[in-house]
Amino acid sequence: MAVVLLLAQTSNALADDPLESNPQPYRCEESVITKVGTYFENDPTSGFFAIFQSKLGVEQFPESYAAVVDRSAGANSALAKQKVGDKVQVCLIGSPPKDQYCNPDKDPRGRFFRVYSYRLKAAYVGTNANHLCGGA
Repeated sequence: MAVVLLLAQTSNALADDPLESNPQPYRCEESVITKVGTYFENDPTSGFFAIFQSKLGVEQFPESYAAVVDRSAGANSALAKQKVGDKVQVCLIGSPPKDQYCNPDKDPRGRFFRVYSYRLKAAYVGTNANHLCGGA
């Protein structure tokens, strides 16, 4: 009975996710927010970031964790309202292709994530760095 209740609660939470109906196959995992802040310290007009207790998409980089940076996120965005300790579902929805400027095996930037916050019942999407793979 407890398993059925847990599945029902998870299903209800995901039903509120506006990206849930996207047919794209995602690599997803449950995670926790470990850090949230403004892109430039104490400047909410600079956008926001969140780091997750997950290595999804950046497993081969010892110092990297799954993250979302959104320079256009305002103070009322779901990203800005996240708190350390919030439980989230993190999904890797895209990685950069290898080309003459980008080698994703050596550059962890440019991964695209979709994050669903269980506390906020809201989803957001973003890259894990302000500059993409091979960028500045």
